[in-house]
Amino acid sequence: MDLAAEFTKRWPNATYDRARLAPVEASEHHDDVVLAWACVAGLTEALAELDEKVIVPAVAHARGDADELAQLARVRLLVGEPPSLTNYRGRGSLAAFVRTVVMRLAIDQHRATRHIENDAIESLVDRVGTDPELAHMRERYAGDLGAALQTAWRNLAPHDRFVLDLELHQHLGIEQIATIYGVHRTSATRKVASARASFVAATRDALREKLAIGDGTLDSILRLMTTSTKWTSLAAIDDAR
Repeated sequence: MDLAAEFTKRWPNATYDRARLAPVEASEHHDDVVLAWACVAGLTEALAELDEKVIVPAVAHARGDADELAQLARVRLLVGEPPSLTNYRGRGSLAAFVRTVVMRLAIDQHRATRHIENDAIESLVDRVGTDPELAHMRERYAGDLGAALQTAWRNLAPHDRFVLDLELHQHLGIEQIATIYGVHRTSATRKVASARASFVAATRDALREKLAIGDGTLDSILRLMTTSTKWTSLAAIDDAR
């Protein structure tokens, strides 16, 4: 069977980079291979089919947070250089291939902690250089701010924590996040903005409670200490709401 012809027949307006894909082995799973190619090409209709017919059933048989596992599976299968789905050769069914991916993710999920890494905190709160006032504020409040960030991260809704992890820690852009969720870029932008705002608000609440201070003092502390580009981006979304 000419799989390239089958791909063109099913997805006439789509193109794909054949060089990125694993060599296909002779099997009866030609339809699965064509679907995998279409997903690697980023076709919305194909991604929806993969979700409904393959990822959701695989997640249903795994132990763990179903929503998060489904999202993690999309990351593993569709994002990266190369995405795992480019390794599918049609040896077995696509469903079996994805079940293996989901099983490994479920094991990793079980082992994972819910804490933001220390270096991620440092990326949100830059070092202050030689400015005496900033150095004093850093020394006085760094521990409290770090604890507030940890608390805010743990208390985030799972979907907010997931999308922020994609942006802040895995350094994915809006287009990649949209692919993972199978949505338009505009919808992905709204998801990221909502997650950012929730994290900033939760951090402010945790720090306000920890220090028993008003909003004016809180704003001063955050303005002086949170000078990083990442935090500025997060806070700008919060201020705009």
